[in-house]
Amino acid sequence: MTKPFLWLLTLVLTSASAFAQDIDHLSAEYSVLLNGDKTRGVNTLKIDRNKGNYNVHFSLAHWLLDVDQQASFSWKNCTATPQTFSYKTKYLGTRNEERLVFDQKTKMALFQDKHGDKLVPTNGEAFDPVSFFFEARCDLMAGKTTLTYPIARDGEIKITTFNVVGKEVVNTGIGPYESLIVERDRGNSKRKTRFWVAPALDYQLIQISHVENRQLSVTVTLDKLSYSLVKK
Repeated sequence: MTKPFLWLLTLVLTSASAFAQDIDHLSAEYSVLLNGDKTRGVNTLKIDRNKGNYNVHFSLAHWLLDVDQQASFSWKNCTATPQTFSYKTKYLGTRNEERLVFDQKTKMALFQDKHGDKLVPTNGEAFDPVSFFFEARCDLMAGKTTLTYPIARDGEIKITTFNVVGKEVVNTGIGPYESLIVERDRGNSKRKTRFWVAPALDYQLIQISHVENRQLSVTVTLDKLSYSLVKK
């Protein structure tokens, strides 16, 4: 379950720059329910901005699953230009590593994993599994209810669609917040991935859920949050 779930663990979102105030810094912690049971572990998300560049770091330390995921990209007028992306996971004793390097001049992405290196054309439009969330944040602020992005994953560019399917009050470690429910369009698959963003918190991520099958489900909920926006 690691790949389809982990690349959704970092939300912070092409055309609504007048409404979307950029994030300057963010530090968050999340609690985790595994098959309905609360687990011990540390889940952290950090976002740092250096002028027009962002660095995002997600870390999860748990006896069953360790994750370290990082991304860097430039950002201007609600448009993300990916630079690098990497993740390391350890799940049930199995280790995986993957790295992405984007070259905007040649419009190519270099995939690196245990199978070797692979170059894939991006047409200058593909995102890594983190930077597209910043564009999605802008699109949600603009009122869009269907979001589609080309995302570089697993050695290829995959067109991925999300739909706003409703609203719900989510109880978090910092209080209850009314949120938009955004669901990944998986066609007829029984797998389901949803995430919740709170308009009152500048469309920050407050909860994610992923159902892989009857035996495996994960819910990640915001526990602590500190962030600031870029002053205009």
